Amino acid sequence: MMKPSVFFYNIGQGFKGFFRNGVMTTASIVVLIACMILVGTFYLVIDTIDRNFNAIENLNVIEVMVDKDYSEGEILALGRELADICNDSPVIEWTSSEWPEDLLIPKEGNFKYLSPDDHYAIFKEMYKGQAWVDAMEDQHDHVHDEGEHAGLTSSMTDNPLRGSFRITFVNLSDIEEVTKVKSLIDEIELTDADGNKTDAVATENIKDYLELYGNVMNIKHTLYIAGLWLMAIFLVISLFVIMNTIKLGVFARRNEIKFMRLCGATKAFIRMPFIVEGIIIGTLAAAISFGIEFYLYEYLLKGIISSATGTTGVTSIASAPFWDAYALLVGLGFLAIGLFAGIISSSLSLKRYLNA
Repeated sequence: MMKPSVFFYNIGQGFKGFFRNGVMTTASIVVLIACMILVGTFYLVIDTIDRNFNAIENLNVIEVMVDKDYSEGEILALGRELADICNDSPVIEWTSSEWPEDLLIPKEGNFKYLSPDDHYAIFKEMYKGQAWVDAMEDQHDHVHDEGEHAGLTSSMTDNPLRGSFRITFVNLSDIEEVTKVKSLIDEIELTDADGNKTDAVATENIKDYLELYGNVMNIKHTLYIAGLWLMAIFLVISLFVIMNTIKLGVFARRNEIKFMRLCGATKAFIRMPFIVEGIIIGTLAAAISFGIEFYLYEYLLKGIISSATGTTGVTSIASAPFWDAYALLVGLGFLAIGLFAGIISSSLSLKRYLNA
């Protein structure tokens, strides 16, 4: 166990080394700050993309819109074809056993049918409280035809909405399999009474977010790779700058170090003040970086996001509160980078003199 006198000696010598070479110490801190800010900013941007991307409703859904002129028989025939595709796909947790013979059509789960009335109910809920929605509801004439009890066609004579089959994927990361499912849906054909085959679903009636998902994943991957490379480059630069800073201190104390070695001082005792100096540099850089990152996120990044989306008429991108979502992780990450750079640089700087 380290004696208190030795502990305070190391701390004191570490601070002396810190102030001994002011220019190089400042350069070490600046380069480390640049490394941490780059890493932190890339992380915050990628996480903001993730949070908003995952919040998109029905992101992992393919919606197959049913032709308005389809009869109940054609709707059910299309449903059976889609059910076979879902049954065979590993990215859809659904099996044909969930559509037993006594069930007209699935209305729940990862494969289900939404009738025109279901879509109208969703539409009303989205715009609940709007006067024009209430007026439109009063004008609708409900007719309970043979389709109403089945939940396949609309019970309203003038409902402009169509029915749809909704397929929910449990894993969008397997984009190739998801794309394969979409292609199989596009190839479905129905046979009419004369035995003629026709395309069951027009390509434009297959609604999905696959292109959006692919584009965002490409952007995220590019940012991730760029962030890693920039972090690695700046971290290596940081190591060399800190090493040179500490080497100046080692060189200034080279005779003292040799004398300490001759007097029997251990390598750990000689090394510790310089490691403390590296720790001080890394910790100070982490603290300054944390403050700058907080400012960048709260007053620049969130402002840029707000100005980019607030005037376009689209839903604004949500930004998580810094202190609740990021403060602990960013602080610990910066501290880890700073301590790693400081300790490794200090140890490498002393290797030559300790082995002499």
